[in-house]
Amino acid sequence: MREVTFAVGGMKGENCIQRIEQALSQMKGVDRALADLNNEMVKVEYEEGQVNIPAIHKTIEEVGYQVNE
Repeated sequence: MREVTFAVGGMKGENCIQRIEQALSQMKGVDRALADLNNEMVKVEYEEGQVNIPAIHKTIEEVGYQVNE
């Protein structure tokens, strides 16, 4: 299992956190997703070989949030 943390902009409240966590959790290979509103971060635990970082990044953007490099 690998872990990656993204800086994510645009999260405003609990609904935003739920939207991001739900979208990521539905991805094959993602074991856990935790969004932190106060620090504007999203931590993702995933199985390498089943999902990759660009796909995770894309999923966050598809639900309406900006991933800051």
